[in-house]
Amino acid sequence: MFCIPGLKGRKQGWLLCARSLYPFLSGFWAIALSLFLATIAYANAPAPPAYAWFTFTDTAAKPMVVQGAQLAECQTATCDKPVLLLQTGTCNASGCLRSTPLLKSPPDRFDCAENRCLYVEKVVSDRKTGPYFKLIAQFTDGLRTSKGFRLSLKSPLDSNALEHLRVTVGEADLAIAPDTSPNQPTRLDLFWLAFGLTQVTELAVAAVFLWRLKVDRPLLIKLLVAIAFINLLTFPVVWFFFPSLQPFQYRSLRVVGALSLALAIGFGVLLSRLSNVTLKTLGKVFGGWLLSLPIVFILGFVGMLFFAYGEWLPAADGLTANITLPASELFAVIVEAWLIHRVSQRVLSLPKAGLLSVLMNAASLCLGLLFLPAVQHVG
Repeated sequence: MFCIPGLKGRKQGWLLCARSLYPFLSGFWAIALSLFLATIAYANAPAPPAYAWFTFTDTAAKPMVVQGAQLAECQTATCDKPVLLLQTGTCNASGCLRSTPLLKSPPDRFDCAENRCLYVEKVVSDRKTGPYFKLIAQFTDGLRTSKGFRLSLKSPLDSNALEHLRVTVGEADLAIAPDTSPNQPTRLDLFWLAFGLTQVTELAVAAVFLWRLKVDRPLLIKLLVAIAFINLLTFPVVWFFFPSLQPFQYRSLRVVGALSLALAIGFGVLLSRLSNVTLKTLGKVFGGWLLSLPIVFILGFVGMLFFAYGEWLPAADGLTANITLPASELFAVIVEAWLIHRVSQRVLSLPKAGLLSVLMNAASLCLGLLFLPAVQHVG
């Protein structure tokens, strides 16, 4: 083992020893190799298809959930004789087209989930589209149809290869216009802001709670450090895994979510099985977590290569936010309560640890909903 002369044997000398840097150097080269291979894979990926997003809102800009929709082709702006191209969901009300769809899915797609629909044309098409289209959508309170509108999706390499359209649901019709609103930030964009807000909020709540219980100072410090580390495990699961189960989420995000869940389970089990948890022990576990990140990065790259290669657009399958949000909070409350109970060497009973976990997560959830901007569905 090579060390700088004069440092070997000193208390902090190992920091500059070559052997101590080996895991980090290995991780660096593994990440560099992964990025190089990713560049090659991206260059050989198939061309993106032409597509159009439809976002349904009412006149007050609130989301309108679509039960079913039909996309028809028209030769004139009046759409007197619409030809059904594709259908998704349930459309059985009076006014729905009864003919067999002209296109097949796959390779073409027309999928809806919640208040969004995605229309995808295959990359190479010999059909002369349009020039006008008509949208028919069924909601819980009835059917609406649009007037003829243009949708120019010619080539995936042209500037008109994609469309983002806002569909305003009126009393009896659909008004379609280009969606000029700026894109909402993605979960990746907001990760560190959301994580910082969660850490500050939950540590503040925990400090007040433990102070009210008159926990002695050494245990209070140890529990706060432990809670900060526990949040490192549970927050990525709440932020990535559960939202990745929603509709129109890329498989790459689902790979990230699955890895965050696996990492949380692994280190959560390790932390819960330690018989005597000290600050030094927590430091070692945190160090192990840091050293595992390059491995997780490599596994993520391999997983994306296998499960998400060539995926330009997400599938519509998934669970609604009404399911994933409560499930994510329930996961955080249960896991954090159990780990806090174990780390405290049972000084905090499980009911008290559970109450602390509920208070922490309720506070961070409320502040997150209040201060963080809405996260877009896709990405």
